[in-house]
Amino acid sequence: MSNPPDIAILFGRPGRSDILAEKLRARGFRITLYNNHGIPGTYVPLRFGLLPILSRILSTRHQIYLTPLSFVPSLCLALNRGARGIPCVLNATGLKSATYRDRSMHWTFPWLAERWFYPTLMDRVLAGGARIVCNSQYLQRRLGSEFPQYAHKMMTIYNGIEFNRYTSGRPISIEGIPPDAPKLLSVTTWNYEGKAIGAKLLIDAMEMITDKHPEVCLIIAAKIAHPRYAQEIENYLARKPQRKSIKLFYNQSNIPDLLASSDLFVYATPESVDSLPRALLEAHAAGLPIVSTATAGCPEVVEDSITGFLVPNDAEIFANRMIDLLAHPEKRREMGIRGRDRVRKLFDWDGMAEGYANLFHGILSNQK
Repeated sequence: MSNPPDIAILFGRPGRSDILAEKLRARGFRITLYNNHGIPGTYVPLRFGLLPILSRILSTRHQIYLTPLSFVPSLCLALNRGARGIPCVLNATGLKSATYRDRSMHWTFPWLAERWFYPTLMDRVLAGGARIVCNSQYLQRRLGSEFPQYAHKMMTIYNGIEFNRYTSGRPISIEGIPPDAPKLLSVTTWNYEGKAIGAKLLIDAMEMITDKHPEVCLIIAAKIAHPRYAQEIENYLARKPQRKSIKLFYNQSNIPDLLASSDLFVYATPESVDSLPRALLEAHAAGLPIVSTATAGCPEVVEDSITGFLVPNDAEIFANRMIDLLAHPEKRREMGIRGRDRVRKLFDWDGMAEGYANLFHGILSNQK
């Protein structure tokens, strides 16, 4: 009997990489997880840094290495492939080019880092990948357009979602919001300049909604890495007449309960930042209909007029779609059910694991 394929996963997100590892093991793979944090006993501890990672990689000999498209581990695996010929698979979940400016802010010559260093580093990293797995077709198109020389190595495998977690939420009382008030919810991350722009569109749309329906409240639950983005949004909101109808919450751990407490999920993102927003998957898993901008990978989650509405970056159109759904509870319920069924079918862990299993087998077959 042949030995099982030996795969290493470096710095996958704890929890998610554990599930993927379990699914791959069930398909006959030997999986080793390397990380700097997680549940003790489930991974091999590895300090994040160029020298520690490279040293550990060179002391092992797995058949394939898999890592998120993060500069440090991706570069180490590219060097390992060049030195020893061991293939690596890169998992891309967003456009790195959208982050170059933020990454360059602390450089002595930021323009040099933004226009030369990071693009060159990205080119070298992608060159070293045997395959580049994108988490959306949108990202595959955009990344392939930026780096056409590597487009032939790119493919899309949708990530799985912890479906049961988002169906288990329970309605809760939210401070400052009457229990019977219609609630709009947006869950987002403000970690780069562009990702905070969508909040301004939602705030502008709320001005039109509260003119007709002053009882409606918008909850924005944002995960923030840089306080300056939160301050920017707070300053923008402070100037608006509808500010009392909008609540900002930061770094919340009770997202399933917030979803269960809401009537409608809303999302806005610039074209160049998001790939496939996980918040949309979570909202549909919880049975909520969605109104979202028709940008990035959002149309791959939301079926327009079926599980929600896709709209342009226009506050008035956004507001009208939200008002329409708020006025029709049965329509919301039907769209939410269809959205939940769609997420369960397209974004499950078994489908993700099967995609990676086929990819790994294909790479190993080509090496023989």
